[in-house]
Amino acid sequence: MLGALSSKWAVWSCVLMLALAVVALGIAAAPRAAAQAETGVICVATFADRNANGLRDEGEGPLAGVNVNLSTGGAIIATHITEEGGTEYCFERLLRGIYTVTFTESPLYRITTPREGTFALDAGQRLTIDAFGAFPIGPAGLRAEMIAQVSAAQQDKPLDTSTRLLLATGGAAVVMMFMVGLGAVTLGLLDWRQQRRQRRQRQRRRPVPPPPTDWLRPPGWA
Repeated sequence: MLGALSSKWAVWSCVLMLALAVVALGIAAAPRAAAQAETGVICVATFADRNANGLRDEGEGPLAGVNVNLSTGGAIIATHITEEGGTEYCFERLLRGIYTVTFTESPLYRITTPREGTFALDAGQRLTIDAFGAFPIGPAGLRAEMIAQVSAAQQDKPLDTSTRLLLATGGAAVVMMFMVGLGAVTLGLLDWRQQRRQRRQRQRRRPVPPPPTDWLRPPGWA
């Protein structure tokens, strides 16, 4: 009888100890789960680097039209395009982890600061990264820049041998055609003048017939 009671007591002791261990583990893991569920924020900003020195000087306002990508684990999870007058944008509700912020390139501006960075975000943290700066070009400036590049390329790029030969052959052909045409016109004029001179000479050599004398005879004469 005593042996049976002791064995039951041992079983219940084991069950109680297991239950206490589970409760203790749950209590220890609860703060971690709560911290993991708490989200953080990553904020980005841009500025128009007018003097292209890579620093945000006084009077340099936000730069609109910049595409910002937020990625983690090699996958883009959020994107944003800065707007006119916007000072700062925040990617919210981010879990604890490693994130990469990338500012994409554009022909409308020239980047003067780092365009990409990787950051570790803790639970509940508000992370503000350094502002992204670029020298604005604009559509008009881009058009003028393209025209200048094309003009410089046309002036500086030497012609290759085949192009020079082609141009020389074409020029010689044009000159030859012009000379042939000029010769044909000259020969035509000379021939026309010679024919005209010959007609005048034939007209001078032709005898002139005497004038009629019938009008001098009286009426009735045979």
